Amino acid sequence: MSSQTTAAFPWKRNLAVLWAVQVLTTLGFSFTFPFYPIFFQELGVEGAERAAFWSGASAWMMGVGMGIFAPIWGLVGDRYGRKLNIIRAMTLAGVLMVLSGYAQTPAQLLVSRFFVGAASGVVPTIMALVASHTPRPRLAFATGVTMSGLYLGIAIGPVFGGLIFDALGARAAFWATGVVLLVGVLLVVIFAREEFSPGQARGRGVRAPLADLWRMATARTFLPLLAVLILVHGATMLVYPAVPGIVEAIGGGEATATASGVVFMASGVASAISAVLMGWLAGRIGLRRVVMLAASAAAVAALVPFFADTLPLLIVGMAAMSLFAGGLGGIVNGMIALRAPRERQSAAFGAAQTAHSVAISIGPLLGGASAVAFGLRSVFLLDIAAFGLVVVVAAVFLGDASRVEREDVPTASG
Repeated sequence: MSSQTTAAFPWKRNLAVLWAVQVLTTLGFSFTFPFYPIFFQELGVEGAERAAFWSGASAWMMGVGMGIFAPIWGLVGDRYGRKLNIIRAMTLAGVLMVLSGYAQTPAQLLVSRFFVGAASGVVPTIMALVASHTPRPRLAFATGVTMSGLYLGIAIGPVFGGLIFDALGARAAFWATGVVLLVGVLLVVIFAREEFSPGQARGRGVRAPLADLWRMATARTFLPLLAVLILVHGATMLVYPAVPGIVEAIGGGEATATASGVVFMASGVASAISAVLMGWLAGRIGLRRVVMLAASAAAVAALVPFFADTLPLLIVGMAAMSLFAGGLGGIVNGMIALRAPRERQSAAFGAAQTAHSVAISIGPLLGGASAVAFGLRSVFLLDIAAFGLVVVVAAVFLGDASRVEREDVPTASG
């Protein structure tokens, strides 16, 4: 076993440290991510719809990089340690985000997104370290708390990012992202703890871990969860390329980045609340029922921003949608943590990150294309369809997904 937790291990303290690191990570990335359409316009792309498409394409590039390399980094974490893997991911992401701020053309920014995705993958590395040292009965709670940190950073980041964009320009926001990520590295180095021994991982070669990863990702207990992750995160990412353009149209073009930041902040706060509340609710009425009810409510809530003609109504609609949809990812991550053996937590979350990468690739690209073809608000109709598919997958394929049986997860050895 590659990770052994003793009774004296301070898992709650470690969770608090990693929660703070998670907040800093998504805080930093959120300085820039919602505002790529604006930066593409500064680099010469004309029109909000075309900028939304370029933003979607850049997110697709990042997702491709993540999808290719996330499983590899997951195996690296299982073999050499999750703490070291977090340091690696955050350091590379920080440096590459600073370099992205020097892009001179849309194509350069597009390429930089691929390398950021390929080199980083911070979220699954944090989740793997949390899962590997948390007592099994508290795994769902711990992953929910970690996800709340992710959403809190998403909530706060766009506000500061919008202020930086409007006051200092887009490049300063990229540089600020790099600084925040490197501060997070220092927190991990100084305060995060890990009890790690490689066990058999370093003696198994390359093919056996890859075979394990494939079997685990395609197991009947994992595949529906990965499908739900793709749909949930894809629905969330669909709207990102369109929101700045919608805000600009509603507000007349004044302080668009700051106003967009407020919209994303409301959405992030609602998602953070959802991550905690849904974990509590799932333990009482069942995972599948929570997924179906929440996705149905999110589909209905998406009608509010679709028809919103004022900024306050847009904020309320985005927050309502996130309140119902935001906790779904945390529930699924909790199930992944429960179903994966401790020595393969990094590989399991590498598979989950690949699913997330598919969503990052398809969601914004589809949203940007829809904005060009059918108008900016059409992204909310796609959201309704995506949440409807979540309901179908949960009803047909999840079954009694609240039961956790690790023996259902196959390995290369049998």
